[in-house]
Amino acid sequence: MSHLPPIRVVFAGGGTGGHVCPAVAVARSLERVAPGSEFLFLGSGRAVERRILEPTGLRHEVVASAPGTNPLRFAWAAARGLLRARALLRAFRPDVVCGLGGFASVPGALAGATQGVPLALFEPNATPGKANAWLSRLAREAYVAWPAVQLACPLRETGVPLNAHAVRAELTRGEAREALGLPRDGRVVLVMGGSQGAKAINRWLEAALPNVDARGVSFIHLAGGDEAARSLKVHYGRAGVTAAVLPFLTEMGLAYRAADLAVVRGGAATLAELLANGLPSRVVPLAGTAGDHQVVNARTFAALGAGDLLAETALGRTELAATLARARDEGALATCREAAARAARPGAAEAVARRLVALARGEATTPAETTPVTSFPAHTEQRRVAA
Repeated sequence: MSHLPPIRVVFAGGGTGGHVCPAVAVARSLERVAPGSEFLFLGSGRAVERRILEPTGLRHEVVASAPGTNPLRFAWAAARGLLRARALLRAFRPDVVCGLGGFASVPGALAGATQGVPLALFEPNATPGKANAWLSRLAREAYVAWPAVQLACPLRETGVPLNAHAVRAELTRGEAREALGLPRDGRVVLVMGGSQGAKAINRWLEAALPNVDARGVSFIHLAGGDEAARSLKVHYGRAGVTAAVLPFLTEMGLAYRAADLAVVRGGAATLAELLANGLPSRVVPLAGTAGDHQVVNARTFAALGAGDLLAETALGRTELAATLARARDEGALATCREAAARAARPGAAEAVARRLVALARGEATTPAETTPVTSFPAHTEQRRVAA
């Protein structure tokens, strides 16, 4: 494979695994296709960022940011963050900035755009967040996962970049279960709430487990924290249900490989990993997210045929029994697996990596990209180009 020239990339944003993990996947892909590339992550400093980035050895700097719910606080934090981000960019001299979405992306993305550095955006959700909707007026292009996304810059449908540890196809299902301390036989349900856990899902299992017949079904439950994991272990034990309960799991591909069915939140990165692993799923979107993007993600995912949407308000004994029945229904699982395989985009990380190199080298996507990024252009017609 012929290599591309190395580039310097700033990844701006953070706060959740859905923002950070895809960026790490792109960085790793750039290390393969453009050896010698250098990276700088500008984030919010939340614990989840540190947990993901520290083991990678990738440079991570914190810049001030705040949600837009309080305009004064947002403006003050954005101003402070912009000053620090501009100083960091002057020292790092990036060839391109990639905004990862969310309020934490604004200082770094804006610093790059106002210093004349090409700006690209990553938007994994079916409904773009406010930060990306605004920053798209300054961006050269955006990388999206769903065909209905609307932004003001050219769009490339790449899918969501995934890390290598999110797929463990080299293991058999039995080997993956054994590694997690579960029986090789029977059915396995994976339950998780994303990088920050999900209290409502945890409470659901604790309350409903004693009232269902779980014979022949084991669980992998990622609780989101040590205290939640301790509580869940007690409840699984009292119900006589075999379970591997963990606060978190870095090697997610292990859990995906071991499971027959997943119960998850509607984060875009999680749904992309489920598609890549062909894992049928019941999606419980977190209500009240920006633009209700998890609900829209879940509906879009369900429309693919890879699973279904389960409202949080419906969580109870009946739905847990239905989940166990779904896990035992091989015909339904096979149909979902086939749908997931058709929708998966395993080459997303490399596609984004190659586009970042192209932007750094000045390769234009459309004439619209010649608009000066320091001038805050008005909303333009959406343009979609092939990935």
